Amino acid sequence: MKASTTSRPRVLSLVELEVDAMQRLEAVANVDVRPWTETLKLADPDELAEEIDAKDVQALFVEADFVLEETFEAAPGMQFVGICRGDSGHVDIEAATRAGVVVTHAPGRNAEAVAELTIAMMLALLRGIPGAGAYVQERRWEDPVSAYVEMRGSELGRQVVGMIGLGRIGRQTARLARAFGARVLATDPALSDEQIRAAGCESAGLHDLLAAATMLAVQCPSLESARGLIDAEALALMPRGSRLVVTTGEGVVREGDVAEALHDGHLAGAAFDVFDTHPIRPDSPLLDAPNVLLLPHIGGATDATVQRYSAMVVDDFMAFLDGRRPERIVNPEVLSRRA
Repeated sequence: MKASTTSRPRVLSLVELEVDAMQRLEAVANVDVRPWTETLKLADPDELAEEIDAKDVQALFVEADFVLEETFEAAPGMQFVGICRGDSGHVDIEAATRAGVVVTHAPGRNAEAVAELTIAMMLALLRGIPGAGAYVQERRWEDPVSAYVEMRGSELGRQVVGMIGLGRIGRQTARLARAFGARVLATDPALSDEQIRAAGCESAGLHDLLAAATMLAVQCPSLESARGLIDAEALALMPRGSRLVVTTGEGVVREGDVAEALHDGHLAGAAFDVFDTHPIRPDSPLLDAPNVLLLPHIGGATDATVQRYSAMVVDDFMAFLDGRRPERIVNPEVLSRRA
């Protein structure tokens, strides 16, 4: 149903918007942009509700900010919430639906970025790139022969890559790994064997996958059912000298167990872009582990990610204004309430 606005709608964006998408939006709406990436803080839910109500904001765009039941109750004029990420857990969808607010999201907006970083982390582990770079910069490269022998690495095309999770990020990672020539196994309880094979991967149970994987990629959602899935017992199933890369799924991997496996040499290397907490705890055992690459959660941090979610949220808001069903609506049942 067409949005019931008699004048230009007012949009509050707490997320950065790409220039082209911003221009399209400004052509139809009054826009206030205050990205959390610039303020470096999340909005207080109560203060946000007061601002939305006082300024008669009809649409809210968020990425990291929380939109709670109290916000919807205190801001009855809000009609649309655009979540600029795939996960919608920080927005109370049930409360939005009761309030008649359309909620959309941006699934897959960072899939290519995270997949590329995953491959980069794999290559960094296999070739010892961080250590080799430091070796040169610290002026320790004096013998032209020793590094060639002592820093001999492995090739991704010779690996058996085990995928824990085969969502949008996992499928992109698998595609890139296959392009290098790697054999890719995958397990995902949400997919059938046929769906996994259709994605170009071999379907395998968790036990068999771990036993075969020389490179394990953890890219599943942070579900309670998956918490602690990769623990000491799971790591022990992997071949000695295998490697681990974690780019999604906070809490799925037990950090202490990985540190122990690195210390005793069962794992030849590990790389993390997500941790149990963000930032990483200062007492995390990973900080003192050998052969580990730790990144500050930069998987989706690319210009293209911003462009994708900007286009998605503006496209869906335009559809909403025109009375069409937004393509990426999270709560389609709300449309019958607005009819």
